[in-house]
Amino acid sequence: MLLIYTHKITPRVRYICKHILTRILQIPISFTTKVEDFVAHNGPKFSYTKVALGKEFFVKSHDLLFQQGIQDIEIIVEDWDTVPCFFVTGEKSGVPYDIFSASFYLITRYEEYLPHIKDKYDRFEASESIAFKSNFLEKPVIDIWAYRFLQELQARFPDYAYTYRSYQFISTIDVDNAYAYKHKSLVRTVGGFFKDAYGLKIFNLWDRFAVLFNIKKDPFDTFKKILKLKKEHDVRTIFFF
Repeated sequence: MLLIYTHKITPRVRYICKHILTRILQIPISFTTKVEDFVAHNGPKFSYTKVALGKEFFVKSHDLLFQQGIQDIEIIVEDWDTVPCFFVTGEKSGVPYDIFSASFYLITRYEEYLPHIKDKYDRFEASESIAFKSNFLEKPVIDIWAYRFLQELQARFPDYAYTYRSYQFISTIDVDNAYAYKHKSLVRTVGGFFKDAYGLKIFNLWDRFAVLFNIKKDPFDTFKKILKLKKEHDVRTIFFF
């Protein structure tokens, strides 16, 4: 078990530490606010607070995880050995950035609760995000930070038995409509013809006619192709109808 000392145990601290350490790195954790319990602990441990207690493994904390509500926060993205990161901690910290606060900021979509420009559907646009503006929108930075933190833990506590997750790919396919034109009721079929005719959708009209008279295959009927790919590549596949 990994013991974490912090000056205040908040729901934010619990949530993100469990996500990074337990869910990603498979390390069971416990928290304490008592210095004497932290000092007496003989296993792997680190302090997450403003000032180190002594010479322990220390991560300097940003204020984010100890705040309540939403506040406008200045974000300055820098490079941590070619990986973008923010909330710099300084030289005394075991890692140069507060990856716990940074991960919480990203994973909770904190910036979407701040004032921002919405698209025509009243949504937050990816182009407004810090990840897009700092060119890491397609990088799994939280996982990268987590495994870099693991390297520091392994260097500090080499005798601890670490476990690793195994990767498994499962293909899931949502089938909202099994067929585009076939197996519909007479009302829907006739209504579809009139709707396409009214909208002058000539190609749709032809597709409907061709499918219903078995001249061509229904465009949604791709199941044999999917099952063939599943068999060729030995991929576990789950269909949701």
